[in-house]
Amino acid sequence: MRSTVSQTSRPRLTFAVAGGALFVLAYGWLVLTGHTEIVPASGSGAPSISLWSAFVPALAAIVLAMLVPPKTEPPLPLQELPRARLVRETQVLVGAAVLMAIAAPFAQGLLYHGAKVVCLLVVPLVAFRLIRGGQPKARAIPKPVTWLAPLPAVVAWFVLSQIGPLSPPPPGELPDMVTLVVLSLLTLLTASVLEEFFYRAWLQTRLEVLFGRWPAIMASSLLFAFMHTSRIDPGNPLLGIATIIAFQGVFGLLTGYLWSRYRNLWVPVFVHVVTNLVFVQMVLDAL
Repeated sequence: MRSTVSQTSRPRLTFAVAGGALFVLAYGWLVLTGHTEIVPASGSGAPSISLWSAFVPALAAIVLAMLVPPKTEPPLPLQELPRARLVRETQVLVGAAVLMAIAAPFAQGLLYHGAKVVCLLVVPLVAFRLIRGGQPKARAIPKPVTWLAPLPAVVAWFVLSQIGPLSPPPPGELPDMVTLVVLSLLTLLTASVLEEFFYRAWLQTRLEVLFGRWPAIMASSLLFAFMHTSRIDPGNPLLGIATIIAFQGVFGLLTGYLWSRYRNLWVPVFVHVVTNLVFVQMVLDAL
């Protein structure tokens, strides 16, 4: 039994360590090359933030989440599914994530939102239906068992990332209010909600069942980061890759761990909404 457990755990540990090494290499390369200010958003006028603004709030929240367990340990969804079905569904989801990463540099504006709907919603739903056949539906998002336990981590993240000295600078020039509201609504639906459903509830959960918690968090976070390939400058690809790993990848680690720890998807959705919604920063600046 010991040898079986060891043989099963060794690949998981190797994958988790390899994923962690990518994050260390990304931060190390940025620091050594003097790129301690990164531009996490697309667009030539997007403001830059400190490299530590991406790292410190997320790390503080993860540590607090480790220290504050839920009263009732939430179950890992989808464990009842046949392994063959889980593997096929996971392959489809990884393929959809890779397709999104390939399509991102070529999709701008509304086309980008449309590409996300196709890759992250339509493709998985159709594939799930075809793979399921006559089997029962899989419930990847259980009813939340806790709301209070995530609060210390979320509050710490919010204070450090949105209010303190690590908070992002005020937004630059914005479009008219109608355009801003429409774009914000699209971002809310296709990023804050859809991305969390896809990368956390659908993809990460299946990876957790197959490979364990940290390999799944690492893999889903890196795939989430590479969805932002449109922000890689072809003239300096290493800088672009390191930047999206340092910002979007670390953000994926945070939301992925919150999902794995508490199984309340609305917690990472809230964090994602606060990060993306420009109105939050506008209100905080006004206060």
